[in-house]
Amino acid sequence: MQLPAVADVRRRGLGHPPRSHATACPKVEALELRLAAEADRRTVGDRVGATDTASWWSHETRQDKPAAKRRMRLAESLDRHTPTSAALAEGAISVDHARVITDCVDRLPGDLPDPSIPERAEKHLLTEALDLDPRSLAILAKHVLTVVAPEIGEDRDARALEREEREARANAWLTMCPDGKGSYRGKFSIPTMQGAMLRKMLLAFAAPKHQAATKDGDAEQDQVERRPSPERMGDAFCELIERLPAHELPKLGGLNASIIVLLDFTGLKSDIGRAVLETGEPISASLARRMACEAGLIPAVLGSRSELLDLGRTARPFNGAQRLGLVLTQRVCTAIGCDWPAHLCHAHHDDSWLSGGETNMDKARLLCPRHHARIHDPRFETMIHPDNQVTFHMWT
Repeated sequence: MQLPAVADVRRRGLGHPPRSHATACPKVEALELRLAAEADRRTVGDRVGATDTASWWSHETRQDKPAAKRRMRLAESLDRHTPTSAALAEGAISVDHARVITDCVDRLPGDLPDPSIPERAEKHLLTEALDLDPRSLAILAKHVLTVVAPEIGEDRDARALEREEREARANAWLTMCPDGKGSYRGKFSIPTMQGAMLRKMLLAFAAPKHQAATKDGDAEQDQVERRPSPERMGDAFCELIERLPAHELPKLGGLNASIIVLLDFTGLKSDIGRAVLETGEPISASLARRMACEAGLIPAVLGSRSELLDLGRTARPFNGAQRLGLVLTQRVCTAIGCDWPAHLCHAHHDDSWLSGGETNMDKARLLCPRHHARIHDPRFETMIHPDNQVTFHMWT
């Protein structure tokens, strides 16, 4: 195969920004992928000083680098799967179909007793691709061995599915952070089962009947019906979080994993003012009042309802009321320069319990796990400052 000059490649499609899979002709996509594979064989990226061919392709076509790498992997895979490559070149299947088929065949175990099984699996998936969309084809591909080699496939597919589930759980992740504009933003990846559970919960809240039941007036109901699905799902996620019973959640720092809101009595009664979360982030007084309708209120002046703030020598661990008092008054780890949040800190006795110290609030402080270990380390000298913060100095 003659590799066209760069200018010619651009005219033929490889050098232009890629069109979406929904609009691009599969034949053109197939040609671009063949050219990309040939460019990789010729190490075009190395010749122009790029990290690799995918990086060169990304730069030349102004496409996203991760997308270019995914397309390059597909191009390399199509080189090994002639039937799928031919079907794509003929326009019989889409690029998404081709990706599903090549990924499935490439994932097949290498110790299959019959070397013809991968070829049979590829042909079976190509046949099914004529009638299925890529998503449905991907579901079918998960148990392709059961279809093409039932004598071994059922057991192999079951083990592969279990392995996939274990890996998905082990690789689950979530990131979130405040954006400084009154919202938190984040991303996550969770296994299929938990993802389906979460989706079902959100749909229950986002369903039009539920939305209509929680709104007043026909105009509001019409607005609910017309709102885009992502917005309804966002509302549903907020409602799901608000409805989680705090008393059933695991303990966090000796307390239920609930948010503490600081609000004076005037703000609670009026339409103005603001409240402050234990993290220091502000919320409106109106939101705090709305949440107060469904949540238990804990007065900021602790010690009510006969909750003991000073236990003396009756118990070593700090109780829930004392933990709450420490969270409200100290907010973060008391070591200077440490911003570890209060709900993840340990409660420490300034006067050691073993030396006769009492479990009282005036001799208690919050320390993160690292600084709590350091305060008990004899190699360090501890100094408590007038503002109740603490510093550490290593003995020389």
